[in-house]
Amino acid sequence: MPTLNDIFKKCDLALYQNESLDLDHYYQDPYQDEGDEIRAGVEPFETDKSKKHKYDLTFEDRTFSNFAFFMDGSRRTYKIGDIVIDGSKIYPVVVAQIRAGCTERDARKKLHSYQTIKQKNLLLLCDKVNDEDFQEIQLRIMRTKAAKEMNLEVVNYRFEQLKHNVPVNAAIAKANSMMHDMEIKILSDMVKSEVLDTDKMLVVDGPLQFLRQDTGKSAFADMFYNVIGVSKSFNPMLPASNKAKRGGKQIGAQLINLEYGERTPVFLKENDRNRRFGVWYLRIRPKRQMTNPLEGIIKIEKMALEDYYDSGIPTDVVDTISISLLNECSPTCYGRDVRWASHLYPIYLTETLIKSTFESDLVFINNFKRDFK
Repeated sequence: MPTLNDIFKKCDLALYQNESLDLDHYYQDPYQDEGDEIRAGVEPFETDKSKKHKYDLTFEDRTFSNFAFFMDGSRRTYKIGDIVIDGSKIYPVVVAQIRAGCTERDARKKLHSYQTIKQKNLLLLCDKVNDEDFQEIQLRIMRTKAAKEMNLEVVNYRFEQLKHNVPVNAAIAKANSMMHDMEIKILSDMVKSEVLDTDKMLVVDGPLQFLRQDTGKSAFADMFYNVIGVSKSFNPMLPASNKAKRGGKQIGAQLINLEYGERTPVFLKENDRNRRFGVWYLRIRPKRQMTNPLEGIIKIEKMALEDYYDSGIPTDVVDTISISLLNECSPTCYGRDVRWASHLYPIYLTETLIKSTFESDLVFINNFKRDFK
């Protein structure tokens, strides 16, 4: 029976299956908002231009929440070998498990899976492999029983040295992009089913980084009307003034002073598709319970409707979202996750559910060392 090495050899490519490498442990994950830019130092991107927004939680309804749905995507990536192209360049062969899913909190406050968790397994090759060889490898692998059993897709990744630094980063970026495709499919189905509403909003774990999936049309923005993104980790060195990136005030210096139940003004973010977002930071845990001054703070973003491009997002919407998030802070996953201080419990449960569908690292990697029959 042919092995993966044999399949590559038939296409005149040598696959060297050296020691497998868990990329998620070897390469530290970047901040969730890596590459973000916010326009700070100008007037707030919300209707109330005041600078102070602190909630007196003793007078708020602590059982209220706008959120009923929670979505997360997760991936695991591994380098399983290298191929030599044109006898001069070595590029890694990467495999990945990608998952995306959503949970729903029903009227009885019970959290359950909204849909079947979407699952894909990937074998990623660099696009430096010529099209003919790639298609031949893809065809030979995909017609095997092993590939069908693994629900495997063979795809290529585009390596750009200035953008990715090393090829494995390009492979990870491709896996992430395909994971985002799955999340957008879930969101699209939810919008078509009309399950989202202003009192049944969706929280996406992480920023709303769906640039590749953006069609540029208004219908794409309409999908995010009742959606926010919440980031547990963020870059504290983002500039918080109109000065140059170097030498200006950084956002972390401003966040250190946030008190429990206090948020920043809404900042403006604009992506390469000219979509505008409102971005703000909220302290969801008392400072006295934290081990460092930036723990217990989350970053929130909401896509702005075109009607709000000049005035900014309505402040009452921002306040309602913020209070709902503060109410989502109990119970906590303390002792279960090192990120507990910035973790919303429904998101933690959603993440745990999705990760339970992963094969163990050893089993998954060994799938590519067996015969491909």
